[in-house]
Amino acid sequence: MKARRLAIAAFVAAAWAMACERSSGRQDAPPASVRIAGPAMLAVAPNSVFGKKLDVVTLQDETVAIPVFSVTGSIAAQLRPGDGDREDRWQFATPEIQSAWAEWRRTRGEIPFDERQIRASRDLTEGRVKAQTAAVERLRKLVEVGTDSQKDLALEEASLAQARLEGQKEVFAAQSALMSATRAAAGLERQILQAGVDPKLLAGAPEGSVIVAAEVPEARLAEIRLGQTCVARFYGLPDATYRGKLRSLGTAVSRERRTLPVLFELRDEQGRLRPGMFADIGLGAEERAVVLVPADAVLHVGRADYVLVGAEPGTFRVSPVRVGESYGGRLQVLEGAKAGDRVVGSGAILLKPYVASALVR
Repeated sequence: MKARRLAIAAFVAAAWAMACERSSGRQDAPPASVRIAGPAMLAVAPNSVFGKKLDVVTLQDETVAIPVFSVTGSIAAQLRPGDGDREDRWQFATPEIQSAWAEWRRTRGEIPFDERQIRASRDLTEGRVKAQTAAVERLRKLVEVGTDSQKDLALEEASLAQARLEGQKEVFAAQSALMSATRAAAGLERQILQAGVDPKLLAGAPEGSVIVAAEVPEARLAEIRLGQTCVARFYGLPDATYRGKLRSLGTAVSRERRTLPVLFELRDEQGRLRPGMFADIGLGAEERAVVLVPADAVLHVGRADYVLVGAEPGTFRVSPVRVGESYGGRLQVLEGAKAGDRVVGSGAILLKPYVASALVR
């Protein structure tokens, strides 16, 4: 309702100003309160109705820890407290992920065994072939001196060939088992990843960890990085705030939603969280110096946001800005304005009709 009243007031003021401009042909008519002074420039008479309603503020650097932007996420996995095997204490949001996790762990455990089997088969084959080769060489020397027959040598040579063949079969079988286990583990890992969980992240997570899955819009990817601080507020626990880190970035952007899957790692010291709970996740919550502008100063025209920056006394430049999250009735300025700029705060909405005209001039 407040925004609607301000918009109505703006149009009424604009109509009054235009009426003054139409009557400016008379010698005693006052000059227009607002006029377009050039491309993306407005001039406002300081003592006019418009000028008296404008509140000009000077922007300053301020140290805050507010998020750059927010996304919605849900708990995909939680490490339960206990003394048992930590891999068995992971709980997931769905039974399908829980089953895939257990199968992935079992398959991963087969890989080292298969690797040992390959080494053992090769060592055994090498030993058999070496011993049989030595036997053949001894027998060949005996045949040369006439103490053994050629038939006995042929039998030993056949045994050598058989040892080599059986060894190759054993090594191939062990290699096939390793390949099968590796492929199965890779398939299960992809399945778990597609469900929103990174198995490698779970393997290295500390006690009390909670993994939250979310999706970041493609347009905001330049603003995120691994290790970035986040703040989570869960819908079911509005009185609690959880801080964590961005731990994993997806490998591909969704074709349909144009978003990238990401994982956050939080700590749940009190054990109040449960898999499946939803939360608002604020990204980029590190303490830093930012510039905050009054929310009333930001004018949305077309598909962009603008502020009115003081250029000369009574003159304002229409400057495009990119803003972030709200903080106590103010918005974080990401681009377009800096500390020291004087911008129109309260009352800027009255100039919105003129802003649109100045932008197309």
